[in-house]
Amino acid sequence: MILEQKIKAKIKEDGPISFSEFMKFALYDETEGFYAHGGAGRKKDFITSPEVGPLFGKLISRAIDKCWIEFGQPSHFTFLECGAGPGTLAKSILRSQMKCKSALKYIAVESSAQQSQSHPSEVQTLSKMPKEIEIGIIFANELLDNLPFDIFESQNDGSWMEVKITVADQKISETLIPNNESAPPFSLETPKVRVPVQREAQKWLKDASESLHNGRIIVIDYAVESFRFQQKQHWLRTYQQHEIDTQPLANIGQSDITADVDVSQLSEVLPLTSIQTQAEWLRDLGLENQVEMSKQIWKRHAHNPDLIALEARSAIGESEALSDLSGLGSFKVLEWLVKS
Repeated sequence: MILEQKIKAKIKEDGPISFSEFMKFALYDETEGFYAHGGAGRKKDFITSPEVGPLFGKLISRAIDKCWIEFGQPSHFTFLECGAGPGTLAKSILRSQMKCKSALKYIAVESSAQQSQSHPSEVQTLSKMPKEIEIGIIFANELLDNLPFDIFESQNDGSWMEVKITVADQKISETLIPNNESAPPFSLETPKVRVPVQREAQKWLKDASESLHNGRIIVIDYAVESFRFQQKQHWLRTYQQHEIDTQPLANIGQSDITADVDVSQLSEVLPLTSIQTQAEWLRDLGLENQVEMSKQIWKRHAHNPDLIALEARSAIGESEALSDLSGLGSFKVLEWLVKS
C-alpha cells in the first residue's frame, strides 16, 4: 500500500502519469518496487534461461570466446551483462573453461542493490552501463522486455490515444488522452488496438552502441517483428510466483510487468546484424555436441555419480528447456556488430 500511496501522490501533484512512469514505480522503486524483492528463480516469480541450470552459461562462454577470436584475441576483453539480477549467469560463465579467461573482464550491471549483493566476487558490479568499452560484448537476457514503455490505443479515425494512469474512486486506473505527437509513427486500420512505444529500450540500445567501440551487442528476449504488422494479443504480461496475468494495475509492486520487444523500433536506432531463435543460436554454439558429451559422461558414471556426472545428467534436461520452441527456445537473439 505504501507504493500505491506514492503513485497516488504523484498523480495528485502532476495529473495522470504515463504508463512508463507507472512502471518505474511498480518495478524499480528502491524499497517497494518489484525488483527490490522479486525476480527470476524457481522459488521466485519466473524462470529465465540462466535459472534453468549452468548449461546456458557454458554456451554463452562459447559465444564470448567466439567474439574474442573474431576480434583478434585481444589482451583485454569485456563481457558486460546488463540486468544481471543476482548473478546466476555470471556464476555459470565464470565456472566455464574459456579460452579468453585471462583476458576477460566481467562487468555486471544491476540497478537493484539487493539483487547485486549476491554477485560473485570476480565481477565488477555497476548500477549503470559504463560510458566506454573498448572491445567486448554487451549482453542483455530478458532485460528490454521490462524497460518502461508507454502504451497507445488506435482510434477509428487513425489517430492515437495514450493510455495514462490516474486515480478514480480512490483506485489506480487507466484513462485515455489524445496524443499523436508521441504516438507510433504509423496508423492502424483496426480501432481499439494497443501497442507499446519502447523508448527506454531504444535508449538502452543507443547507449550500448555509443559505449562499445568494437564487439557485439547481444539481446535475448521475446520479440515481434513489428506491432505495425502484428497486433499480437496479450503482448502485455505480468508474472507473480510463476503465474501469468495481463493486469498490470493489480498487485502493484508484487508482479513483474513485461512486453514483447518490437524489433522494428530497435532497428530505428541501429540496423540488426542478425536475428535467430534462441534454439538456433544455441545449436550454432554447440548445444547438440554438449548434450552428447553429457550423455557419455552420465553413461560412464551413472553407477557411482559424482558432481560432474550429476551436472551432465542435468544438462540433458536443461537443453530441452532452452531449445523448446513453445518456451525459451522461441525467444529471439538479436545481434549488432560494432566496429569503430
